[in-house]
Amino acid sequence: MSTAHLLREFYNEMYRIHTQPGSVYDIGDHLYHLTVHKHLDQDPLIQFREAFRRVDQSGARLIADAGCGYAGFAVFVARQAPTLAVDGYTLSDVQQAVAHQVLARLRLSRSRVLLQSYDRLERRYDAVVAIESLGHSPNAAATLRHWARQLRPGGVVVIIDELFRPEVPPAHPEIQRFMQSLHFSLLLQRAPVEAMVRAAGLSMADWVVLSDRYHVHTRPDEECDRLMHAYQLGGAHQGYIGGMLLEKFYNRGWVDYVLLVLTPDRAASR
Repeated sequence: MSTAHLLREFYNEMYRIHTQPGSVYDIGDHLYHLTVHKHLDQDPLIQFREAFRRVDQSGARLIADAGCGYAGFAVFVARQAPTLAVDGYTLSDVQQAVAHQVLARLRLSRSRVLLQSYDRLERRYDAVVAIESLGHSPNAAATLRHWARQLRPGGVVVIIDELFRPEVPPAHPEIQRFMQSLHFSLLLQRAPVEAMVRAAGLSMADWVVLSDRYHVHTRPDEECDRLMHAYQLGGAHQGYIGGMLLEKFYNRGWVDYVLLVLTPDRAASR
């Protein structure tokens, strides 16, 4: 089964769980309901603010949201700068349908959501934003090369994601289980990410550890283990298993939540 199919089913099923009767997660037009990213400082919009600030500083007018979910970032951008346009890319037909409804209700005609891989960006952009999505790429090095080729002159790539400390072995059984739960093809770590960035003809303009600046809420390991056991017995969505493992990794100091700003390498572009 292809990675694209697995991810489509992963996110479609997550939506069905979120919208079950009695769920505390109610998809609506409010921005708090349009992000599925982790809540830094108990605020789900921090990622949008951080990413938008870097995009705005670059002077971008046309933005690709690589792994857009329910189009929360497009809605956020429209409220900050209504003249900007966002193309969201998702593999989930359910996410696309929800996003289309939201954009139509809010009359955000400058933005759209495409049912398409972010490895096939439709046009050239001033900025590519990827919030918690690069790990899903079947080939992160090729993805970065593609994004670099699709940047307009002066463009930026803004990535927000978990990056694991260099001492964490990718072959560790819990790491492997985490990656399988979330359909990750690669454990993101600084050295290999920097090598892929250079190979793509990009430079690291900034590296900010957001988990040092903001609080990442985690539960004690004992509570994570209890919940994981309950999830397994109840046949819960694998994303919940991955989430519990990730909380344990934060507790151990194995992982940081990082913002990367990448720009075209001048030497490579000459």
